[in-house]
Amino acid sequence: MRNLKHEQAIELLTNLLGENVEEEFAEQVKNAGEHGNPSFIISNQEGNTVEVMVDWLKEADELVYTINEDYASE
Repeated sequence: MRNLKHEQAIELLTNLLGENVEEEFAEQVKNAGEHGNPSFIISNQEGNTVEVMVDWLKEADELVYTINEDYASE
């Protein structure tokens, strides 16, 4: 899924990973921004992971997220 807004990304990640990942997502977004990383990994307590890529839409001046579901591991 591409060009998701913040809330949409959290909702999709929660559905994919089966638990609320909002706190970890916020921490990873902050860390990615501070270090200039274009992507990060979100995982649940069972060890399943999903890659999240961050992009900035210059025209709209907002961050959007791409969820790489193919990265998900079980």
